[in-house]
Amino acid sequence: MTAQTSHKWAVVFIKGDYEEFSSDSRGGKHTDSFYDTFHEIEADARSFVVQACSRKSGDFKAMDLAQFIDIKYYEVIGIKKQSGDDLIRSERSCRVDLRRWGAKFDANSQRPYFEGHERDDVVKHRREFINHFLTRKDFYYTITDGETPMWNVPIQNPHRILIFHDESTFRSGEVSPKRWFFQENTPFFSKGRGRSHMVSDFLVQHPSGPFFELSENEWQQSVRKYQSLSVAGDVNYLDRTATASINIGTDAY
Repeated sequence: MTAQTSHKWAVVFIKGDYEEFSSDSRGGKHTDSFYDTFHEIEADARSFVVQACSRKSGDFKAMDLAQFIDIKYYEVIGIKKQSGDDLIRSERSCRVDLRRWGAKFDANSQRPYFEGHERDDVVKHRREFINHFLTRKDFYYTITDGETPMWNVPIQNPHRILIFHDESTFRSGEVSPKRWFFQENTPFFSKGRGRSHMVSDFLVQHPSGPFFELSENEWQQSVRKYQSLSVAGDVNYLDRTATASINIGTDAY
């Protein structure tokens, strides 16, 4: 046995599950493990883990698996659990189960996603979108590359100005720093459990930028139509600029 293998089984023996240790014939009395006796519980537990690790929220814990197995065990043997009885499989044993099945406990941070990005219809639309701008680049204000970028003035008329959407989201909830992941069933990153408020500014690709801004006459016309624009609030805005906000899941822009 190599030193690496010895270290692995020492960790399992000290921190893990005795049944896991003995089921692989490493010392102790050779007996059937829990899952050797209850195959159907292991299958149900694996399915439960896959579904739990696929959820967007990162609140799944090894204790949830232990409680699930406990409920299934008493359903299978057909007796009622007595108050005060321990879990049939401990939380520590369930952590070993999770790692043995391929799950890992890792940092819960932003992750790239590519699911569906290469579907034929998505690729076709992406090419059309990019080509729309590339074939009209001579109409736009652009910036040169390099350490000292300069503005390129359009050589075609009429000149066109690109407007960008710059978004910031303020969250009322926090996310767990770590969570369980199961193989390819990686969920989308959850930005928080609480409500979120999203604020968007509009930027322009033009030397006069960076913010989209109405002229004085346009501003006066807007105020006449939407009188609330002239009412002072708690937020200070740049004069005649546009800002949108939304409470996600509640409001519209």
